[in-house]
Amino acid sequence: MTLRATDGAGEWDYELALAVNNRVRLFRCTNAKFVETGTVENIGCNGTALEIAAIDDAGRTLKTSTGRGRLVAWESLQGEPNGRVQLAYGEVLTTNTAQRSTVTEHIHAMPTGTKLISAFGAYTTGSWHREQSFIVTSEGAESAEIIARRPLGDRREIGRSDVLNNILPNFVEVSEKQAALALIDCTAGLRRGTEQAVQTVHQASEARAGGLKQASMLRERMLSRRIAQVFEEKSSALTAQLRRHGKALGRVARIGADLAKFCQPYPPPSGEPREQYGILART
Repeated sequence: MTLRATDGAGEWDYELALAVNNRVRLFRCTNAKFVETGTVENIGCNGTALEIAAIDDAGRTLKTSTGRGRLVAWESLQGEPNGRVQLAYGEVLTTNTAQRSTVTEHIHAMPTGTKLISAFGAYTTGSWHREQSFIVTSEGAESAEIIARRPLGDRREIGRSDVLNNILPNFVEVSEKQAALALIDCTAGLRRGTEQAVQTVHQASEARAGGLKQASMLRERMLSRRIAQVFEEKSSALTAQLRRHGKALGRVARIGADLAKFCQPYPPPSGEPREQYGILART
């Protein structure tokens, strides 16, 4: 049987071919009638995967994980906007619906990468297999996440080790959920920290005032900061002036050294008193 189906949001329309023993996925909370007792109860919600046991004009009989059959009317599966049946194949489950499912082989496929996976979903989804489990991700999505964290202009090649190093932190990340009690604790911690900071400031001010000193060092700190700012602004101009006049100062220093050598006195003859000789310039 082929049905006119749509997704949960009514955005994608498609033809859905169904047969007995196929698995289908629900997109909303659905009521069903128990075959044995005739009572009507909820059979599943968005993401629930069920197996088709029988199909007829009244509807289809779905089996739950416990093996109990329930009849679901076609009208209960039709969406309001276009009248299409809100169903999809249920062989592939979401991370949330696949939790605690015991299977022989498990394939954890992530077409958009591991950036949306946390430690809770990664562990509970792939920890109930009997024999083996496979983890499949998108190398393109992982590479895009790596490039987004790198600085602009970094053209290093992304290798397999880079992809693995990007997957591991995502798998062990534990997201913190903000609850009401956590919010109260955070508020109390902020209050205690504010009180301690205010007490520390007042204690220092009172101690300085008791010692006949200025109660606050704010004025001195602001003055020092202004002096440092002015010096930083003027230092570039001073450096340029020194660089511009450096050559002239060097020439003056060399001339002074030559002049000092030129004006040195002649040594007196041996045995003659030094006072009889003055400073004689060399010609």
